[in-house]
Amino acid sequence: MEKRVVWLHVLLLFCFTVLMVRLSVLGQGDSLAQAAARQSSSLLELGTSRGGIYDRNGKPLVNRASVTSLAVTPTPEGMEALRESLEPEEFSAALEVLRQGRPMVVRSPGWLPPSTREGVVAFQLPVRYSGEQLAVHLLGYVDESGHGVTGIEKGYDQLLREMGGSVYARYFVDANRSAVAGEATEVVDQRAAPRGGVVLTLDRGIQQQTEAAMDQVEKGAAVVMEVDTGEIMAMVSRPAYDLTRIADFLQDPDSPFFDRALGAYDVGSTFKLCVAAAALEKGWSTGYTYECGGSYQLGEQKFHCHNRYGHGPLDMAGALEHSCNPYFINLGMRLGGQELYNMAWAMGFGSPTPLCEGVTGAAGELPSVGQLEGGALANFSFGQGAFTATPVQLARMVSIIANGGRWVTPTVYLGVTRDGGQVVRDGEPEPSRQVISPGTAATLRRMLIGVVEEGSGANARPDNGGAGGKTATAQTGVFQGEEEVLHGWFAGFYPAQEPKYAIVVFAEGGGEGSEVPARAFGDICDGIAKVEEPGEGFVEKFFQPAGSIR
Repeated sequence: MEKRVVWLHVLLLFCFTVLMVRLSVLGQGDSLAQAAARQSSSLLELGTSRGGIYDRNGKPLVNRASVTSLAVTPTPEGMEALRESLEPEEFSAALEVLRQGRPMVVRSPGWLPPSTREGVVAFQLPVRYSGEQLAVHLLGYVDESGHGVTGIEKGYDQLLREMGGSVYARYFVDANRSAVAGEATEVVDQRAAPRGGVVLTLDRGIQQQTEAAMDQVEKGAAVVMEVDTGEIMAMVSRPAYDLTRIADFLQDPDSPFFDRALGAYDVGSTFKLCVAAAALEKGWSTGYTYECGGSYQLGEQKFHCHNRYGHGPLDMAGALEHSCNPYFINLGMRLGGQELYNMAWAMGFGSPTPLCEGVTGAAGELPSVGQLEGGALANFSFGQGAFTATPVQLARMVSIIANGGRWVTPTVYLGVTRDGGQVVRDGEPEPSRQVISPGTAATLRRMLIGVVEEGSGANARPDNGGAGGKTATAQTGVFQGEEEVLHGWFAGFYPAQEPKYAIVVFAEGGGEGSEVPARAFGDICDGIAKVEEPGEGFVEKFFQPAGSIR
C-alpha cells in the first residue's frame, strides 16, 4: 500500500514537472514570436539616385535643387506633420493609408529636421533638373525609367546609374505589416557613390554668361573653347527646352531638341580665314592687292560683293576688315582647289567631331578636290556653295589661329570622380601638331584684331581686353517669300593679346553677322571678364550629393 502511494506521488510529481516545462516552453515561444515580430522590417523608398554631372571646378550642373521626403509612421505626431506639409486633398489620401497602420513616404516642400517630430524621418534629396537648367542640349535628359535618352545622360548612362542607387526608410513591423509603435526608423542609403559623377570641361559661370548673351538670338548656337586645349567652356543652342516639361516641346516647329552647336550650316565669310591661311602658308604677302569693283566675273557667272559699288584696291588685311568677296575669290582661284582643300582638311573640316561618349558634331560638307573647279571653287573661296561646317569646327579653326597654329581636339569630357574630389581621366589626349606656322597664325591674329577695331566687327568689341574676329552673312539658297534666308556668324578670339578663348556665335536666319552675332560675341567676352574677376568663382568645391529622385 505504502509503495503504491509513493509511486503515485512520483507519478504526480513527474506529470507536474512535465506540465511546468511545457508551460515554460510555450511562454518562451510567445516571447520569441513577439521579438521576431518586432524585428521584422519593411523598406520604403525615399528616392532613387543617379550619378552627378559637374563642371570643371566641381560645381554641379544637375541636382542643384532639393526636395524633402518625409517617412511617416501612423502616430499623432506623424499625422500632424503631414497636415502641415500637404494640401487638404493630399492629406486626406495619406490619412487613409496611415489609418491602416502602414508607414508612408510623402514629398514636402520644406525641410523638417528628423528630431523635431516622433514618428517622422526627413531626408533631403536633390532634384535632377531645375526650371532654369544650364546646358540642356549637352546634358540631355532621362526617361521615366531613369535611363539616359540624349547627351551626357545617354553617353554615360551606365556609369551614372552605377553611381546611383536608392535611399530607403527602414521600419519595424508586426505580422500584419503594421508599424511597431516605439521602434525607431532608420535611413538606409544604398547609393554607390553619392558624391560621384561625370566631370565636364564646362565652366558653369561662363556657361551662364554665354546663355544670357544668347537670349538675343532666337535660333542659333554659341561655343566658347579654350584655345590651347580644345576644352569647351560653354556650349549653347537656341531655342532651348525645359527639362522639367519635355512633352510640352515635342511638337515645337523650331526643333528645340536639336543641338545647333553640333549641326552643319553654310558658314560664309568665316571661311576666308582658312583661305588667308592657305595663301600665307604658300608665301603670299598680306600686301597682295586686288581692286574690288563690286563683283567678280568668271565666264558667264558674276559673283557680287556685298558692296555693289566696290571697295576699290584692298590688301589682305583690308579685304578681311571689309569682308570683300571678290578679293578672296581672286585669291582662291589663284591658289587652286588642291591648296584650299588641303588647308580646310588640315583644320578639321569635313570630319565628324566627337566631343565625348554620345555627343558628336556633324562632319559637314567639304567638296572634293575634283569638285573645286570654276564656279564651285569661286563659291568655296568665300565659304559658299556646297561647303558647310559646325560652330564647333569653326571654334577649332579660330583656336588654331589663336594658339600659334597648333591642332586642338575639341572635348567636353574631363573624367570621372567617385568621391567628390580627384578626377580620374580616361585615356591619353590626342597629340598636337602644327597646322600652320606660328608666323602665319600671328599675322592672322593681327588682321582679325583689325576687323574688330577698324572693320565690320566693330559691334563685337568688348569693354575691356579687346578681341579679334570675323563676321559672316551666309547665303542659304532658301527663300521665305522673296527674301533669302541668311545665317549670321561671328567667329573670333578673346582677349586680343595672348588669347585664351575662341568664341563662335551663330544666328540661324539671323541676317547680318555684324549685327546680333557680333553683339552677342562682345557680351560673351564681357561675361567671361566678369566671371574671372578676382574673388569670383573658380574655387567652389564639390558640395552637392550626386543623387536625385525621379
